Amino acid sequence: MPTESMAAVLEAPTDDHDFAESRPVSVEPVEVKDPAGEEVLVEICATSLCHTDVGFALGHFDVPYPLVLGHEGAGVVREVGEQVQGLEPGDHVVLGRIACGRCRRCREGLSHLCERRVPANESGRLRNGNVPFARAGEPIHHCLGVSSFTGHTLVTQDVAIPIPEELPFDRACLLGCGVFTGFGAVENTADIELGSSVVIFGAGGVGLNGIQAARIRDASTVIAVDLVDEKLDLAEEMGATHTVNPNDVDDVAERIREIRPGGADYAFEMTGHEAVITQALDAVGSRGEVIVVGVPAFGHRSVDLDVYGMLFGEKAIRGSLSGSYNLSLAIPKLADLVVDGRLSLDPLVTDTRPLAEVNEAMAALEAGGQIRQVLEL
Repeated sequence: MPTESMAAVLEAPTDDHDFAESRPVSVEPVEVKDPAGEEVLVEICATSLCHTDVGFALGHFDVPYPLVLGHEGAGVVREVGEQVQGLEPGDHVVLGRIACGRCRRCREGLSHLCERRVPANESGRLRNGNVPFARAGEPIHHCLGVSSFTGHTLVTQDVAIPIPEELPFDRACLLGCGVFTGFGAVENTADIELGSSVVIFGAGGVGLNGIQAARIRDASTVIAVDLVDEKLDLAEEMGATHTVNPNDVDDVAERIREIRPGGADYAFEMTGHEAVITQALDAVGSRGEVIVVGVPAFGHRSVDLDVYGMLFGEKAIRGSLSGSYNLSLAIPKLADLVVDGRLSLDPLVTDTRPLAEVNEAMAALEAGGQIRQVLEL
């Protein structure tokens, strides 16, 4: 029998940034199908709000609506399909990303670039083509193969990644996106060297984890750039050696070059604003690398580049998706770092709200004062 679950359903995107007033998300009961084949039914014990969820509400992505929001979740496996291997009811899991394990990219160890990921994400379905949610007999689409803003969700087995039971769910859920995205960009995509100089543009839930990775990898200089002073204060607590608020300087790149003469070795764009990529390119020195991490809004995906400066400085720009990680390996590793006390998640949680306040939570995140809000189910 299908499981009834309370879920946050986004009916359609809005152009109103005041989500608390426009209330594009409704919390209501939906039916969740029983797992079959390689599907897993997960009871969500904690989920957190990410800027990508706000992006869905604003129509930044070309996906079908209505959909059950959420992609940072942790919980307990309750049922498994007959083809599932390596997972059993009672297992604690973090929900990661789609990885079929069979396509060319997955076989190359690049499961974050799974060739079946994009079609599934854009269709609002699971990787196997199923739509697991329904309301009054009508389908409700899936979000990024996860849909964690619900008491129960259905995912394919590749998405449910086991974690240690001693890791609390209200911290483990952060491992489902922001942590591996920011940490992995620094630690894995760029693979920064000992003593490197690093600039992190954006000290939110993704950028702060990039700062932690730079600290753990023993970068000599870690510069955090953000418009919110409170976030810069937190960045210093988590490992930044210098901070820059663009409101306080005439030229951000020039200020970075004052801190690090000649320019930084690496700059990470964590905000999703295309103009910041230009700043990042100006901020790195010869042979510097710019790593693009933030997802730009639809219609804002091109930038003006100083090709002359790139050529004569031998500078490079590259993207980083999901920290370039194989998440089935990375999430347990990151979980171990948390349990061992080397990676801190507590400072990232700035508020806890009931799921019924999801619109207010999105409004608070869009206003810039929040890092991560955990939604209680």
